[in-house]
Amino acid sequence: MIFVVENEKELGDRVWQEIKDKLPNPLRVGLKGDLGAGKTTLVCRIASHLGLKKIITSPTFNLRKLYELSIQGRTLFLQHIDLYRIENASKVDLFEIKEWLDADNCITFVEWINNVPQFKDYLDLLINIEVQGEAKRKVEMTWL
Repeated sequence: MIFVVENEKELGDRVWQEIKDKLPNPLRVGLKGDLGAGKTTLVCRIASHLGLKKIITSPTFNLRKLYELSIQGRTLFLQHIDLYRIENASKVDLFEIKEWLDADNCITFVEWINNVPQFKDYLDLLINIEVQGEAKRKVEMTWL
C-alpha cells in the first residue's frame, strides 16, 4: 500500500489504522527512510495511540528502549530499536538483537532495518517513509 500524507499526525493515524486490528498480538515493524523522514515521530504517534504517556526518544546510542503497555488487559511492551549506529555488528550484538526480535510480548519498531538486512525475515511489516516536502511524506507499507 502506498499513500501520501501531509503531516506527521496524518502519518501516525494512517499507520495506526493499518496495524490496530493486529494488536494485542506481537507485531514487528521495520522502518526505512532518510534522516528526518519521520521514523521516530511515527513510533511516538503509535505509542500515543497505544495510550503511552511517556516521551519516546530515539534509542540511537543504546540501541533499544522498552515501554510497558496494557492492551485489552494484556501486558505488552513497545520495543523501539534503532540500528543506525550498527555498521560492523559483532556476533554478540546480532545475537542480542535477534533475541529482541524473537520476543513474543512486544510491539516492535526497528528503525534503520536496512542496516542489518538479515533481520527483515523477522518482520511482519515494512514501512518506507520518503520525504516529499517539508512535512509531506510518501509512505509504502508492505506486509511480509
